[in-house]
Amino acid sequence: MNLMTMQFGSFVFPVNPTELKLERACLLRETVGVDGEERVETVGRRKARVAGKGYFTGENAMAVYRELEALFGETETLYLPGHRPFEAVLSELALIGVPEKNTVPYTFAFVETAGKSEAVSGRTYRAKAGESLWDYAYFTGVSIDRLAENNRHIACIAALKDGEEVHVP
Repeated sequence: MNLMTMQFGSFVFPVNPTELKLERACLLRETVGVDGEERVETVGRRKARVAGKGYFTGENAMAVYRELEALFGETETLYLPGHRPFEAVLSELALIGVPEKNTVPYTFAFVETAGKSEAVSGRTYRAKAGESLWDYAYFTGVSIDRLAENNRHIACIAALKDGEEVHVP
């Protein structure tokens, strides 16, 4: 199974990072009732935090890093393999070690912003070969029936062609 490539706004990672950590946490309040019973209640949730590291390779490795660096501090939609996309800000980006001619090692961190589930609605995406409309249904939270209805131009929803447009209603 092909996993969707990690993407931040218009920047598509040439290769998924080698390490990726997605952290979600609830904010809890612990209380003791008048009966002496201890209670824990959820009072909210922290924004998701994503951190990781990877390598850009090839003759244009530093140019690819600079392209990502240009998005530092920006809020865009973050797409992670196996997860629904969400709005996030690129909060940390660093070169690690010594970049070589064709290898640029980096670390990064994203923090979820005031999440909007509708952030993916009304957008058009370019598929990569091997993806399916079911991948987009999962990642966007839009039903497969609704996606298929809005993408009648797609000949085979089980195997999208590279560059094929997927419209999210």
